[in-house]
Amino acid sequence: MRNLYINCASGASGDIFLGAFVDLGVPEEVLTGRLASLGLNEFALEINKKEINGNSVTDVDVILFNKEQAWIHPYSGKYRNYGEIKEMIDRSDMTDSAKALSKTIFDIKAKAESQVHEVPVDQIQFHEAGAVDSIVDIVGAAICVDYLKIDHIYSSAVPTGYGTVLCAVGELPVPPPAVKAIFEKTGIPNYRSDVKMELLTPTGAAILSGIVDGFTETIQIPDTSHVICEGRGVGKRETGLPPLRLVLVEESEHSEEKEHVNGI
Repeated sequence: MRNLYINCASGASGDIFLGAFVDLGVPEEVLTGRLASLGLNEFALEINKKEINGNSVTDVDVILFNKEQAWIHPYSGKYRNYGEIKEMIDRSDMTDSAKALSKTIFDIKAKAESQVHEVPVDQIQFHEAGAVDSIVDIVGAAICVDYLKIDHIYSSAVPTGYGTVLCAVGELPVPPPAVKAIFEKTGIPNYRSDVKMELLTPTGAAILSGIVDGFTETIQIPDTSHVICEGRGVGKRETGLPPLRLVLVEESEHSEEKEHVNGI
């Protein structure tokens, strides 16, 4: 079995996940090519390799062509709603499994936003310009998981940070209401941490909830596992925390019953 282990000591966001998956070995042309089938012409991906504390990491940036819309208030008529996004995913030529996972992740985020804003799920409008960031991050993560042919995904607890964050609806506490709503629905293990900024975004929380099969306080890899590759992703802000780390391993079906001894 091909299992993926996620060390979330960094926190999580959509772009950090994309960076870690590309660093893990998902070809840039696979990610960009399959995203292109959505028919979006409003963004470009900028992928950069960096070095942090002696480790190679990857930063993926979603470049919006119309940045002026990034702070328009939701429900102003400038955003795609969830129903439109599902239709876009269904029309694409992605694999059925990538489509299904994309909609699973989007459904988690949409239901959280629906609870917070008291709006029907299919009418939810996301806070990024035209929902482009959410579409690229969520669909991109699904494309990567599908490409890697992963059987199971396990993750550590995730820090939230603290303080406030400025978004399209104004200043919100950290973690923001949508992240708290995802916690309530999914039980993702989390902790405050001592970093005064947003470490876990609603998109990051939705991706975690949608792709992860099991959470634990710390990740332990079975000592019988064969590590295939590792990937590290970072965001745009200096947090002082380690990068998001992914470890893809091959292990026998019986190894999950054995004691896990190798922490990451």
